[in-house]
Amino acid sequence: MNTEPLFNDLIGVLAVITMIPVFFLWLEKKTKWKIFDILPAIIWIFLTPIFLSNLRVIPMRSEIYDTFRSFAVPLFIVLMLLDINIRQVIRVAWRGAGVLVIGTLGIVAGAVISFYLFQSGLPEDTWRGYGALAGSWIGGTGNLAAVAESLETPPEMVGMVVLVDNFVYVLYFPLILTCKRWAKWFNRFTGVSQRDIDHIGEVAEEIETGSSDVNFKDIIVLLGWGFTAIFAANYLATLLPDVGRVISERTWAILLVTTFGIILSASPLKNVPGSSALAMAFVYIYMTTMGAQADLSNIGGAQWFLVAGVVCISVHFVFIVIGAKIFRVDVSMAAVSSVAAVGGAASAPVAAGYHREELVPISIMLALLGYALGNYLGVLTGILCNLFV
Repeated sequence: MNTEPLFNDLIGVLAVITMIPVFFLWLEKKTKWKIFDILPAIIWIFLTPIFLSNLRVIPMRSEIYDTFRSFAVPLFIVLMLLDINIRQVIRVAWRGAGVLVIGTLGIVAGAVISFYLFQSGLPEDTWRGYGALAGSWIGGTGNLAAVAESLETPPEMVGMVVLVDNFVYVLYFPLILTCKRWAKWFNRFTGVSQRDIDHIGEVAEEIETGSSDVNFKDIIVLLGWGFTAIFAANYLATLLPDVGRVISERTWAILLVTTFGIILSASPLKNVPGSSALAMAFVYIYMTTMGAQADLSNIGGAQWFLVAGVVCISVHFVFIVIGAKIFRVDVSMAAVSSVAAVGGAASAPVAAGYHREELVPISIMLALLGYALGNYLGVLTGILCNLFV
């Protein structure tokens, strides 16, 4: 019996793994089917290559995937972080940022607690998946990919993380919208004044927006600095020691390139347009290659992973309420701070627009702050969970 994949050459494999995200992103935009509200394009982009590789349409193991991962992951980290303006976040929305930071600590704590409670029913090395899940809920899909790469999370476990990430969020997002009805009680509980609420809307007008026009010079500049940051991070990573089985040379490289990305965001590079779009292109293709490498025979314990995800997000919600009390913010700012972390830049403006339209620019800023924290705290989550193994 011939087990050779239908597409096995460089160009054939690249054509398939790039056209999968092209097709589903087009289908989502063109049809606006309700199924995409429950199962967004990223899930189909990940699941489709799983079936294609297990059905031997494309290879499950290939140097093409390894080579792409070696530069794409650190490159999209640098590009993704260039949009961050930490000084502006502190100046305009420091209270919301404070709530977000406490909420991210809630994700770390929730992941560790749920891992401790359910580890007996989870597959081996699930702590690696928990780190990736925490990275995703603190930042976004890019952070999921970066932490998964850093902790060497198996592709099939990345599949479970993607499913848990999206399914739990489908349950959580309606709660974020519904909590607007609690405004009177919640605001009295946190002690926020109407003057403070109005002030947030006033300072939101100060937020600067960058140009969206991109030309080829911008792309060259972004790629040049991106690869330079990767080179520096990889070199320095070789000089640092491994720490147990959690912090390896690869982990150091991801953490260093994250730091370089944040540093470069304070330079004129932050004004170069196109970084976010280019980063997400690499993220979606990376998720396709990870799906192609997932072996369905190795997937197990998904039901416990899902329950653990619900526990994790519940702990996060408690921390958000505590953070809102500490920083005295209203229910809308608390909701936006939460969804900026858990939902990222894609859904944070949706929640902000539903609660208070003037919070939309602040929600984007907070989501970018989540990107900056996601890799560090995702790796920390993996380290803490590994202590219970």
